[in-house]
Amino acid sequence: MQTLTTARLDLVPLDPDRDAASLHAMLADPETYPYGSGDPTSDVAETRARLAEELTACGGWTWVLRLRSQAEALGTIGLFSDQGTSIRGLTWALRGDHWGRGLMGEAAPVVVDHLLAQPGIDGVEAWIDTRNIRSLGVARRARLDERARLPRVYADHTAQQVVMARASEAGEQDVLAVRTSLAVLDVPETCRRLVQVLGLTVAFQLGEPATFARLGVGPWSGSPGIDISAAVEGLTDTGALTVEIGIATDIVHQRAVDAGLEIVSSPVDQPWHRREFVFALPEGQQIHVVGPARPPG
Repeated sequence: MQTLTTARLDLVPLDPDRDAASLHAMLADPETYPYGSGDPTSDVAETRARLAEELTACGGWTWVLRLRSQAEALGTIGLFSDQGTSIRGLTWALRGDHWGRGLMGEAAPVVVDHLLAQPGIDGVEAWIDTRNIRSLGVARRARLDERARLPRVYADHTAQQVVMARASEAGEQDVLAVRTSLAVLDVPETCRRLVQVLGLTVAFQLGEPATFARLGVGPWSGSPGIDISAAVEGLTDTGALTVEIGIATDIVHQRAVDAGLEIVSSPVDQPWHRREFVFALPEGQQIHVVGPARPPG
């Protein structure tokens, strides 16, 4: 671990004994844990213990931010605990009295560039709540791009996280998106039902009435989704289709009920922190909906 520098900052390897007193104001502040994402520390001793535990778990890859020639630590940036893969999780936090000065946005590009130059690290990714505009800005400053979205369950609500990531070597993916397809007798009606229940977007339809349609998970060009085509010689697809959602499962279940669709299996909590149910389209195709678990509160 080496000290890194920016125009205003010295990024010094974290030392829990040295830095706990400075960082306690950050880790004890509830504003550091937006949307209920963590618990504040109660005293400097607990702050020191948490810093030491996290530093050990990530293999020592954490820096503190200092204004040039000052000893006080203003925040931290570094890796999450090692999960045994070459894609490493990235995290950062800054004391509230230094927000809005662009300090983390200045530090992140330098740290990310340094990490991606290390052997065994093929990429870094940060999971950021969609409402955390400041952190999304930091990620973009470090040239991280949105790669995916994940559901997040907090103590009293569900939300979504953006996976912002960057690879050590620039390159194009061979596969851009994976779509499933359904062969049905009535393309327009099937599309109407899927849009109504799942909130999908009709990218385009061909034919009058439509014999082919592409539904996307979002309104953007190239969005992954489902292709719906007219069955050839009446041979429809009857297999199950799995859809992962980022909102409460019970909301989509109620939409299916309101649409008059058959509920094959009611919502149930699974041990892997997901809540699932299955409904059937009018022609019999089953849609397996997988969503975030319910908040524990």
